[in-house]
Amino acid sequence: MATEPTSAMSFLDMRDESFLARLAEKAKFKPRSHATYYSAHLPELNHRLSLGLGLDLPEPITDVQDIGVDTSTPTLSNMSKMEVVYLGNSMLERLKTTGKDTRLATLQSSWNAGCGGDTTENILYRLSEGMYDILKTPHPNKHIKIWLLVSGTNNLRPKKPFRERDVESWRLLVEACFKMAPTSKVLAVGMFYRKDVLDEVVEQSNDMLRQVVEQVNEGLVKNGWGERVQWVKATDGRVTMDMLDDHVHLNEEGYQIFDEALFPLIQKALGEPEQSKEEMRGEETAMS
Repeated sequence: MATEPTSAMSFLDMRDESFLARLAEKAKFKPRSHATYYSAHLPELNHRLSLGLGLDLPEPITDVQDIGVDTSTPTLSNMSKMEVVYLGNSMLERLKTTGKDTRLATLQSSWNAGCGGDTTENILYRLSEGMYDILKTPHPNKHIKIWLLVSGTNNLRPKKPFRERDVESWRLLVEACFKMAPTSKVLAVGMFYRKDVLDEVVEQSNDMLRQVVEQVNEGLVKNGWGERVQWVKATDGRVTMDMLDDHVHLNEEGYQIFDEALFPLIQKALGEPEQSKEEMRGEETAMS
């Protein structure tokens, strides 16, 4: 079972310096995470938010083990106001490749901060390297309303469920979303079944994370914030093993299911009317 912190809401009252110290304590360096942040994510933020950091565009990185995504190349074409942040692992990063035809991938108000192979602690590392400060600082071209949070699968072990430290790192990641954007909401996506991990291990670990969601929401309600975290179950049978490219990554069909489940929730959180894929394609054609 997920353990409840001593004070479920203490993070809201913490000074940023103290909260960042908590991030740094849990954060874990990984070359791929470091390279992706400094070669792609930071240049994207610098360009989209006009931060004036004086960054040179990176040279392609050839010595980083990849999953089919050029992590060294930032996407600099989108200058739309940032309202949705995709924060997590390869499930989100691959929206740039395998899932590129989904509505999630083409949502102009989104920013993709996914990184292949990231554990929850690797994501905390990227936040602690400056992403936290940038996303927290007010900016006219940024108003984060919703986080799509996908993390945990790279913390799984083949035959044993999450350890307490895995759960607490995930809790800290949820808390960080509210520290960066206090009026936002979080869509916390559970972990899919994998070919290399026992189903019951995935289920037990998902239950631990779902309990964290319940605990965080309980604390938020007690403090007048209302429920802000929505748990999205991933093991409902819609995504099957034949929708995996390998042992864990979704194929194109899997991403269509992923999109059908999540995109309407994001539209609702943004206060926008639900649109079908056909309607969105029509808008894209009209704007092109």
